[in-house]
Formats: sequence, structure tokens, C-alpha cells
Amino acid sequence: MRRGAVVVLLAISAGLAVAALPVGLGIAAAAGAVLASAVVVRSGRPRVMTTAPAVQPSPVEPSEEASDWLETVPCGVLLLDDDLLVVGANEAALDLCGRDRRDVEGVSLIRAIRDHNIAQIARESSGAPEEVDVRDGQMVRATATRLDEPIAGARHVLALEDLTELRDAQRARSDLIANASHELRTPVTAALALAETLELGVSDESLQQDFHQRLTGEISRLSEIIEGLLNLSRVESGSDEFVIEPLRPRELLETAARRIEPLLAAGQSLEIVDESTTLVDGDRERVLEVLANLLDNALRVSPNDGLVRLAAVPADGEVQFEVRDQGPGIILRDRTRVFERFYTGDESRTASSGLGLAIARHIVTRQGGRIWVADEVPGATLCFTLPASRSGADTADSAWESGELSASSSAAAGAISEASRSDR
Repeated sequence: MRRGAVVVLLAISAGLAVAALPVGLGIAAAAGAVLASAVVVRSGRPRVMTTAPAVQPSPVEPSEEASDWLETVPCGVLLLDDDLLVVGANEAALDLCGRDRRDVEGVSLIRAIRDHNIAQIARESSGAPEEVDVRDGQMVRATATRLDEPIAGARHVLALEDLTELRDAQRARSDLIANASHELRTPVTAALALAETLELGVSDESLQQDFHQRLTGEISRLSEIIEGLLNLSRVESGSDEFVIEPLRPRELLETAARRIEPLLAAGQSLEIVDESTTLVDGDRERVLEVLANLLDNALRVSPNDGLVRLAAVPADGEVQFEVRDQGPGIILRDRTRVFERFYTGDESRTASSGLGLAIARHIVTRQGGRIWVADEVPGATLCFTLPASRSGADTADSAWESGELSASSSAAAGAISEASRSDR
């Protein structure tokens, strides 16, 4: 039989065998088949067994073709000898182990991967896939298979699949369903109780009006949660198109302040500080949505006579936006978690749907920025950045003066603060 025919037959048999096997075992078998075909290619033809006793041939070293083909396997593959010494590994396995090739090949498996559970799986070589928590929450599916005959010095094939992202996604989906169910249950239950009460009849007209207002409020809260979930889903999936254009920080701050002004309590005020003369690149409406979320949180936790400060500060290749309130602040352990969906551990999240800051984080990161809680007291300062526009500072000034970028006069900020001080 010609060499090419042997390779084709091996490939066909490997494909048929893999199709009938579980995922982990199939990959291990495929790796063994690929290695075997490479060995046949190098030897030129299969060995013919004779009736006379023969000396056991020495293990065949992996050919260059074997190494190349092993790299095509999507998961990590380690080739082991009888003593569980690593005789070969592909790049995926090295990446998963986080080690260089010289630290993996030619040493024992336990030294190479530093995990006794995976070493035990290789020792048993049962062919059954097992999930192992390797380190720091990294989940790996390990499958080990023993070869009937040594191939290129290997007697065991160990396949390693990184399941960390998959398990994290599954956990996030379960958490989202549980949290959404919990958040939706409260307004739905309250609205149902109010509707049933009104259906039975309320003789007192003022009490009836109060029930109607409360019912409307619960339905509005329900709508807010649903809209927030839809918005978050669009932002996370990337289905919404972002229109990136040069934006002036002052115009963004003043527009956000005007939009939030109706929500100010009597005595509350806004202060705008713009120290940046540089344009930023971003989607205007999305950036305003982030500012609206941060301002909404700030106003809810600030006292009735509190001051909320908006600022734009130049930084290295970017502009830093800040929203600072005079509320109780955010404790250290919650400063990273406040951007999670439905997280309500901090007081600034308890009165909202718990989605605003999660949406803000995704919007900012999609535009190449960062968002965090600054280490400043009293109160809380939430910051995010946007990359400086390639247009530069000169363009910002000229665009502002020529009217190419819409903006209110600088007196708008003072007018907002003055108007907010009057009783509504």
C-alpha cells in the first residue's frame, strides 16, 4: 500500500472513531490517531510481523509532521511514557499549564502541571473525562487514554480542555436568572396586591388615589427593570452599534446636568468643573447615558442640601470624568462589586434596579475606557475615562468656537445650580 493511502485510511478511521466518542475521549483519541499517522508517514510503510521472534523496536521519535499536526488539536495535549514523563506537548497545553516547553517536556507530569488530581487521571488512563479545579477557579476537563502500542515514545495521551470561561458563563446565566426573578418578584407582587385591593373597591377617594399612584409606581419599576435587562443584553452582546465621534467634555457635562436637573431635590445643587481642553472619542448618547446613571446614583444618596460635583480632568492620552456626591460613601469591599448586575450590597444601589452601573461599565469598556470607584472620602467619587481624540486640543477649541459641537453657554451650569436651590 502506498504511503498516501495509509495516511488517508488512518484519517478516515480516526474520524469515524472520534464521532462515536465523548468529547474529551474523542480529542484524546484524535491526538493519538494524528500522531500514529505521522509515524507511518515517516517510516514509509507499516511493519510486517514475522513468525520468528523479533527484537522490540525502539520508540519512534515524533516527526516534524507529528508535531505540526498535534498543534492543530484545539485543546491541550500531553504525550506521556510509561513512567508518566512528558515526551511531547502542544502549545495549547503549555499555555494551559502556564509554563515554557523546557519546563514541561522531559520531566514528570506532576512537576510539569503541579496538580495531583490530573496526575492521578493520567495514571488511571480510563478514558473517562473528569473536571478538575486546577488553581484560582480554573476549571479543566482532563481525559487520559492508554495506547495499545507505544507511538513516538508515548504510552498515554492526556487531553486538557479549559472550561473556565464556559463555567463562568453558565454561572453568570444562572445568577442572572435568579437575580432577575428576585428583582421582578417584588414589583409584581406589590402591583398584584394593589390591583386586587382596588378591584374589591376602596370607598375613601384619597386612599384610592394613593393606591393608584403606588400601582403606577410599581409598574414603572417593573418596566425599568425589564428595559434595563434588555439594554444590558444589547450592550453585552455588542449588537448595538456605537457611533464614535469627537466630543467636547464640557458639552457632555452640561447636557447631562440639564437632563438630570428635574430629579434634583429641593436644596440639592450641581457643580461643573471642566479642566480639559481635549476632545474625546465616544458615542455621545452612550456617554450621556453613563453620566446619567452616575448622577442618578449620586443624587439619590446625597442629602437634600447636598452638592454633586461633575468634573472632566485631562490625563495621559485620555480624559477622566468624575461624579462626586456627599452621601455615605462606598465601603472598600463593595467598590468593585457595585458594577455587577443586581448587586445591592451598597446603599447607593438599594433604591435602583441594580443594573445602571453594570450597563455603564459595559458602555465605557466598549469605548476603550475604564470605570472605577475612587479612593476618596467623604462621599463617593465614581470615575470613568474616554480616550483622547486624535483631533487634539486645538481642534477642540476651534470646534467649540465655530459651533461645530453643540453646547450651552458656561452660564448653564450656574443656572442649574441656582434653579435647583429653589423649592419645587
